[in-house]
Amino acid sequence: MQVPHRSAALRAGLALALASASLPALAASNVEVAAGASFTTDNESTGVASVAWLPRLGSMEKAVIRAEVGAIHVDGRGHVPGRDLADSVTVGFAGLRYERTDNGLTLGAGVGAQSGETDALSGDPQFVTTAGWRWDRFSLLLRHISNASLHSPNRGETMLVGAWRF
Repeated sequence: MQVPHRSAALRAGLALALASASLPALAASNVEVAAGASFTTDNESTGVASVAWLPRLGSMEKAVIRAEVGAIHVDGRGHVPGRDLADSVTVGFAGLRYERTDNGLTLGAGVGAQSGETDALSGDPQFVTTAGWRWDRFSLLLRHISNASLHSPNRGETMLVGAWRF
């Protein structure tokens, strides 16, 4: 497993820069900033940061449905022999998120477009799926981005992130 070549401070700085670009949404609250690590098929890892606006759409007995509009940035991995993973990729996306209010279960799905291209993220559209748990403002999320084999290669990115909601 390759160690991410970018520092945690750089990832956090990117997330803060993305968040500050959406100050009106931040003022309305429900903005989530996340950072963590992403892995592709041969466990090549790199840093990842994201920001999303999560306005409430509706409520159920023990759950909340939210819209999710955001961007995920996956750092390039530098030279990986036999693989094109050097470039950074940013995926802008929109979707829905289901959040349980009793046990914290979080599920989401969205569709988006990318800027940049690698063997892991190789063409639009990109589908973003999320599963995790939320405790008050903190969430631990497992996310996957893939184009569902619409373009080759289709290796996808799977990430584990810690998130904070404002």
